Amino acid sequence: MSKQLKVNVTKDYALFHQSDRNRNVDEPTHRGLHDSMKKYGFLKCLPIVVYRDKRGRLIVKDGQHRLHFARLLELPVYWIEADQDYDVAEVARTPKPWKPRDFATMHATNGLAAYQIGLDFADDHKIPVGLAFALLAGTTTFHNVVEAFAAGEFAVKDQRWADAVVSIYGAVGKMNAKLRNARFLQACMAVCRVAGFDRKRLIAGIERQRESLIHYATCEAYLDMLEEAYNFGRAKVNWIGLKLEAQKAMFARHARSKRAEGEEVAA
Repeated sequence: MSKQLKVNVTKDYALFHQSDRNRNVDEPTHRGLHDSMKKYGFLKCLPIVVYRDKRGRLIVKDGQHRLHFARLLELPVYWIEADQDYDVAEVARTPKPWKPRDFATMHATNGLAAYQIGLDFADDHKIPVGLAFALLAGTTTFHNVVEAFAAGEFAVKDQRWADAVVSIYGAVGKMNAKLRNARFLQACMAVCRVAGFDRKRLIAGIERQRESLIHYATCEAYLDMLEEAYNFGRAKVNWIGLKLEAQKAMFARHARSKRAEGEEVAA
């Protein structure tokens, strides 16, 4: 049995040397990678791979662009040392890069139940796998859980909220396909965070005034639309300020998340 490779971390960029059998760094072509690393940092689940040559130098076999941008952005570099030399051009000849479904299927096959739950959730509601796992984790974007997801550490944390979100998003999407978009999804996520929110009441209100289902450019406009549907048939004095309550709920959740991140860094 081969030993498990250790993931190391360093900011000593001089440790690494470019391989003469790998592609040269091409900044313009990989601008998207630069922007991603600027936003999310250097993900531990995607370390660069090096090989120690006869002179003891660490030769980069895979990940030269991640190393290059880490140096520019002054990020720590995660790296593993391969126990044998290889031709990166040969091993990189795969038909396509791995996608979230590929990772989820692998982990589900290996017996991790949370990944099968995520796959079933995505298929049942006809939504992207990344979105399904984000919702089940109780967060708004897949990027918030991608590291744990890829590492096989994903856990379902908010099934009830996820069910509520997709029930509204799916029902309205059937009435007007143009509303199957990111901004409306954000609005669904927000209203489902309101204490005491009744999703059946909202869907019933929407069904009674389908003419109000209009494509908007902002989440705020969709929240206005949902508030009107939620209060359909009720006098103004009895309206529930769904939009304001949704915004307050999401702001409070974001603040708690930031505090938790700060406590984790301090620890």
